Amino acid sequence: MDSTSGDNRQNLIDTGFLPDFCDVRVIFMLVLIVELVAIVLAMTIPSSTEEIWDNLAFISMMMQWIALLNAAALCASRKWMNRLGGALTMIASFCLMMSVSLVFSLIMLKLNTWMGLDEVTSPLGETFLLRMMVISAAIYAVVLRYFYIQQQWKLNLNAQSKAEVQALKARIRPHFLFNSMNTIASLISFKPVEAEKAIEDLADLFRASLREQNIHTLKDEIELTRSYLDIEKLRLDDRLQISWDIDNSQFDAEIPALSLQPLAENAIYHGIEPLPDGGTIHISAKRQGDSLIIAVSNPAPDDEAAHTSGNQMAQENIRQRLKLVYGSRAGFNINATKQNYTVTLEIPVT
Repeated sequence: MDSTSGDNRQNLIDTGFLPDFCDVRVIFMLVLIVELVAIVLAMTIPSSTEEIWDNLAFISMMMQWIALLNAAALCASRKWMNRLGGALTMIASFCLMMSVSLVFSLIMLKLNTWMGLDEVTSPLGETFLLRMMVISAAIYAVVLRYFYIQQQWKLNLNAQSKAEVQALKARIRPHFLFNSMNTIASLISFKPVEAEKAIEDLADLFRASLREQNIHTLKDEIELTRSYLDIEKLRLDDRLQISWDIDNSQFDAEIPALSLQPLAENAIYHGIEPLPDGGTIHISAKRQGDSLIIAVSNPAPDDEAAHTSGNQMAQENIRQRLKLVYGSRAGFNINATKQNYTVTLEIPVT
C-alpha cells in the first residue's frame, strides 16, 4: 500500500464540500430534519385541529420524497460536484436540487389532473408550483450555506492540524538531542557498532520530521517509534524496558503520522524518568472489528503532576487529528490509575 491512498484520503478532507448522502447516518439526520421542518410548516398554516394533521401528513409526504430524491441525486453526483470548487459546487447543487423539486412538483400536478381533483378537494391549489419552488429555493439556500460554513470550519481545522503536526515534528527536545549525541560520543571508542546504529536511528527521526506526508502505515510508525526507543534505551539502559504486542497482519493499516511515537516519548519523560528504578512501557496494536486499537501504557509515578502537566499538547494534537480524519468513528481514551497511565487510540480501518 503506497502513500497515494493516504494522500487521497487527506484530499477528501480538504476539498469535500458536500456530505456523503450515501451514508445511512446522513440519511437518517436528513429525514429527521425534514420532518421537523414539515411540522413547523404545518403549524404555520391557519387551520382547524383536524386539518393540521391532514396538512402535516401531506407536507411530510411531499418533503420526504423530495429530500430522498435529492439525497439520491447528490449521492450519485457528489464526487463530480466536489471537484468543481466551492462556488461552482454550490451553484450546481442548487440547480440540481431545484430541478428535482420542479420535476416532482410537475409530476404531482399531472397526478392531480389525472385523478380529476378540483381545487376544493385537492391540497395543491393554483399556486402550488410557485409555492413549492419558493420554499425549496429558501431551504436549499440555507442548507448550502450551512455546508459552506461547515467546509470552511473543516479547512481551518485542517490547516491548524497541519501546523500542529509540523510543530510536533519539529519538537525534538533539546536535551534529548544533547543526550543522544553525548551517548553516541561515549560509545564510539568502545562500542562503534552501537554508536553507528544510534546515528542511523537519530537520522531516521530527523528524516521523519522532514516528511510532508500526514498519513502513513502502521509499519512506518512502529519503525519510527523503535528508532526513538532504541536511542533512549542506550541512555536509560535497564531502567527502560519495552513490551511489544503488535499484530503484524495490520502493518499496512493507514494511521496518522506521529500518532504513536509522541505517546512513547510521553511515556518515557512523564512515566519512566521520574521513577528511580524505571519501568516497562507496553505498546500494543491489534485489530478489533473494523478498528485498529493502539495502546501505550507506562507506570505512573507517585507525583501525578509528573505525567499530566507536560503531555497535554501531544495528546490533544493526536486527538484533534483523529477527529479531523475519521470523525466520530475514531476514539481517543486515557485511563489513569495509581499504578499505570494508558492512552488508547481507536482508528477505523478498511
